[in-house]
Amino acid sequence: MGMVRQRPSGVAVAAALVTLQLLLLPSPASSQAQVLLLRYMIRARPLITKVVTDFLQNRAAEGVTDIFRRQQNDESGDVPVPAGPDAQAQAQLGSAALETAGLVVFDLAVGTRTISGVMDISSQLVWTQCVQTPLSVQPTESGGGSFSWLPCASPACQRVLSRTCILDSDGCSYVATYGSDATAYTSGYLATDTFTFGNTSVPGMVLGCSAVSTVDLSLAGASSVIGFGRGPLSLVSQLNLSRFSYFLATDDSDSSETVIRLGDGAVPRTSSSRSTPLLRSTMHTDMYYVRLTGVQVDGKALSSIPAGAFELQADGSGGVFLSTTVPVTYLEEAAYSVLRRALVSRIQSQGVSPFDSQDLEHLCYPSSSFVNVKVPRLTLVFDGVGAAMELKPENYFFKDGAAGGLVCLTILPSRGGSVLGSLLQTGRNMIYDIGAERLTFETAEAPPPEAPSPSEREEDVSPKEKKTAEAPALSLRLWQWLSKLSLVMKIVVVAIVAAAVVFAWRTYTARQNALPRPAGRPEQ
Repeated sequence: MGMVRQRPSGVAVAAALVTLQLLLLPSPASSQAQVLLLRYMIRARPLITKVVTDFLQNRAAEGVTDIFRRQQNDESGDVPVPAGPDAQAQAQLGSAALETAGLVVFDLAVGTRTISGVMDISSQLVWTQCVQTPLSVQPTESGGGSFSWLPCASPACQRVLSRTCILDSDGCSYVATYGSDATAYTSGYLATDTFTFGNTSVPGMVLGCSAVSTVDLSLAGASSVIGFGRGPLSLVSQLNLSRFSYFLATDDSDSSETVIRLGDGAVPRTSSSRSTPLLRSTMHTDMYYVRLTGVQVDGKALSSIPAGAFELQADGSGGVFLSTTVPVTYLEEAAYSVLRRALVSRIQSQGVSPFDSQDLEHLCYPSSSFVNVKVPRLTLVFDGVGAAMELKPENYFFKDGAAGGLVCLTILPSRGGSVLGSLLQTGRNMIYDIGAERLTFETAEAPPPEAPSPSEREEDVSPKEKKTAEAPALSLRLWQWLSKLSLVMKIVVVAIVAAAVVFAWRTYTARQNALPRPAGRPEQ
């Protein structure tokens, strides 16, 4: 029996990984999607401050987190028991994790209604809460004629779920469980509906319709989880997008907003952008991995971090992946210990001691004594030329007023892998170039300028203005194309361009010489 493993909402969405047991990759939902969604921007609602506060309170009494812990699937095959991070959702996030709001929530038009979903770059399934099932009436809230259940015997279902249909008319069902004891779960049926982005409608998009769920999304004001992962059923994959980006702002920020960009609008906006390759794990195929090569404190590399602490292993274990739903950052225990000692030493030299010096798994200071501390600068170094991410203190220290006025490090120890959480990513434009397998990041004080949708450009921009506006974009695309070529190919391209310029100049001068000269002017 096929199964879908998915993770919960809120902060609990953080550690679980949606994984589908795939037979064949499903066909794209729409062959027009890539053309229609050249550029689209979504304004989202961040809930980072609340999430980090709740997260730290729930994690206060817990030890080192096992990011990846293997479990065997339930032998009955009826209810899958998730492996890897899925099994650690509750253990990592605390017993109250499922009651905590998600980090980034945005609205998506599905059929005739609008759903609010939690953005999750570590999973692929797009699912929302429903009331009806294929055995009952069509759900009126799902959009009438555009909504359609996927029969179990349909090619689309059989491509995705490895299961045997009892009846051809059975629905394409799934069960998603969270936590080692499977107390948090959602189950339902796959369906298709029309997704609308501005004035662009994309029919035939696959989504999960969950009729039964113990996952509480209410505090996030959401009813859905929207996967942006690598899997074929994610929003990004179904739309055939080669790029997407997001700018994460904290929910207490007055000067910036969280913005998600799809398609060609997901490009660097500054001259200070840095890039690093995106890696793939054979074990956790939905996630975006990067190679972290080192950590610096005040510009000095922490050479005591064991070699290979952040390496993605050949079997798909270990490594460093990014998350928009884990609020804090996890580093391998050995690397965390070195970083903690370096921070404590530098802050201790300023006469300020940790709140609990015996607690080696957390680092907190009384906020009253931390006011005048010069916080050590933290830099993450990635594979790539100059690919260093310089962090601000607010990216890794957080004041928890509800916990007795403590300032705590939001980097925690883990075993089996590392996670770069959303708080660490705030204030940055994060660009995922899926086609080129490259992550680009750049610091920004405010979200980049809004990019209009294709329909807005057609309706509101004159032809002359349209040509002027498109010129920089075309130049940027040409430059990005050239940057991907090898040195030999670059030389060939330059030679062709030079030859074309010489030919054009000779043609021009020949035509000028062939023109009749004005009468009365003697020939020189």
